[in-house]
Amino acid sequence: MHPGRKVLDWLSDVDFAVFEHGFAEHGRDYVVVVQDTLGSNAGTHRLTFTHCVRADYESRVMDEVWPKSWTDEFIDYNKWVEAGEPDGYVWGTNWSLAYPGLEIIEESIIADSWKKKIGKDFFEMILETDRFFLRIVFHDIRVEKLSEMTNVVSKFIVPLGEPLQIIEKKKG
Repeated sequence: MHPGRKVLDWLSDVDFAVFEHGFAEHGRDYVVVVQDTLGSNAGTHRLTFTHCVRADYESRVMDEVWPKSWTDEFIDYNKWVEAGEPDGYVWGTNWSLAYPGLEIIEESIIADSWKKKIGKDFFEMILETDRFFLRIVFHDIRVEKLSEMTNVVSKFIVPLGEPLQIIEKKKG
């Protein structure tokens, strides 16, 4: 069975926050920290893709938006606000929204080639957000719940069927 199933059993298909991702300090495993409010195990979690032999990253920020988002006020949310909230992609939110989210690649040519080379099972998954596309080839997934916190993603995601409340900004 694909180890991605143990994540997709509880994590929302879409609309979870990705706070950070990258190789662990030791360089063998790839770590993704997510926050979910819609799945069956809401909270902040660390997903560790063990024995990662390949991780391909590509920006999903549109080509025409990159030049608008080039200067450093876009990497610091407060500086972006102070600059008058110019048009562009605000990197300084420090998280990205999973859409279309995680996908299991069942018939992976890439994973099969690593299995033949190393003699261990390998699997492939894709994670796509508003900010990036990531392809990961790995051996297993470890999941650790870091906290019950959903404070970031719950500000932006309203579950289907829930009433949408409009909050007015108070002046003065």
